[in-house]
Amino acid sequence: MSKTTLSWKDEVASRAEGLIGLRRDFHRHPELSMAERRTAGVIAERLQAAGLEVRTGSEATGAETAVVGILHGERPGRTIAWRADIDALPLNEIPDLPFKSAVPGAMHACGHDGHAAVAITMAEILAARRGELPGTAVFIFQPAEETLGGAQRMIEAGVLDDPPVEKVYGIHLTTLLPAGQVGVRPGPVMASSDFFEVEVKGSGGHGAYPHLSIDPITAASHILIGMQDLVSREIDPTQPAVMTIGEIKGGNRHNIIPETAIMRGSIRAFDQQVRDQLVERLGAYASRMARAYRAEARVTIGGQCCPAVVNPEDEAGHVHRCAAGEIGEEQVTAPPPVMGSDDMSLFLQARPGCYFWVGAAPADKPPAPHHHPAFELNEDSLAVGVRTGLAVMMGALAAP
Repeated sequence: MSKTTLSWKDEVASRAEGLIGLRRDFHRHPELSMAERRTAGVIAERLQAAGLEVRTGSEATGAETAVVGILHGERPGRTIAWRADIDALPLNEIPDLPFKSAVPGAMHACGHDGHAAVAITMAEILAARRGELPGTAVFIFQPAEETLGGAQRMIEAGVLDDPPVEKVYGIHLTTLLPAGQVGVRPGPVMASSDFFEVEVKGSGGHGAYPHLSIDPITAASHILIGMQDLVSREIDPTQPAVMTIGEIKGGNRHNIIPETAIMRGSIRAFDQQVRDQLVERLGAYASRMARAYRAEARVTIGGQCCPAVVNPEDEAGHVHRCAAGEIGEEQVTAPPPVMGSDDMSLFLQARPGCYFWVGAAPADKPPAPHHHPAFELNEDSLAVGVRTGLAVMMGALAAP
C-alpha cells in the first residue's frame, strides 16, 4: 500500500452518524432509473458545499439525473474516478423501518442508497484534506444502473475524458458477505446481460376446436422447456451460463386460442464466446421449434445490455492490499463470481480499475436477496466502504 495511504478509522467513525443519516434519507426517498431528481439534487448540494467542482445535466454528464464531482488536490498525482450508482427498484418495501420508503412502488433494494452515501462521505473527507491530496479525484454518480442504461450515456458524454481519468473504482454492498468483510478478486466477477424477446405467432380460434387453429402458447411452452438444453447440452459445462424467462404473455380469455404468445428473458455469461453462442442459437432454435408446431417465432435481442464485469489483476491487487491495511488481511476474501450484472463493466472496459464487494448482511437474521422487497442493509457496512474506498483512492492517486 502506498505510503500516502492513511488509516481512516477514527475520522470515519466521527462521521458515522451523518453517514448513516444520509443513507437513510436516500432510502426514505427512493427514485427509479432516470428519475433520480431529488437524489441528484442532494448529491450536488453536498459536493458543492464541500468545495468540489460539480457538473450536472445531460450535456455535461450524459443524463439529466447524473452528477459528477471533481476534486483537485494540491499535490501532484494521478486522476482517478470513483463510481456510485444511485437508482432504486420498482418494489413496495416490506420491513417497517423508521426510514422505510415513503414512495409507493419504489425501494432501495440493492444498496444504491448506501453507495451514494459512501461516495459523498469519501468526497467530503478528501475535500477537507485537499492540501495533502495528490492528483484529481473524480466522483461519478450514475443513474439507471438497474436498467443498465446509465453508464453508457455518461461515458459517451465524456465523463472519463475531462479530466482524463486513468483508473476507475467502486463498491457494491452485498448481503452475500457479513458486514466487516471486503470481497475482491481479479478476472470476471459479474456476468454479462442480454435481454431478449421471443414472439410466437400462430392462428387464433375457439378453445373447443384446437385443430382449426395454430396454438402459439403450446409452441411457446415447448420452446421454453427446450431452451434450457441450449445451456446444458451446448455450452461447455465448465463455463457458467444462465438463460431465464421472466415474463410470458399470451391470450386474454380461457376459451380463446390467441394469435400470439410473447416470452421475455435474459442471457447471462462470463465468457464472450459463450454469450455469442447462446444469442445465435436461441434465434435458430426458437424458429425451428415453432415450425414443428406450425407456428412462427421471431427472437429480438435488445442489444448487449452490458458485458461481464472484469477486474484487471493489478487493480484488484491494489484493492486487496488497501483493504487489508484498513480492516485486516483476515477480513479480505475472494468470493466466487456472481451471475448478476452491473454496467460498471462499461467503465472497466473504458479504463482499468476494480469493482469490489463490501459485506452488508444483517447481523440478526438471514439476509433477504437483493432485489427483494424484504431486503435490508447492515449499516455497519457503510463505514467499511468509506474506509476502504478512501485507502484505494489515496493509494491510486499517489501511485508513481
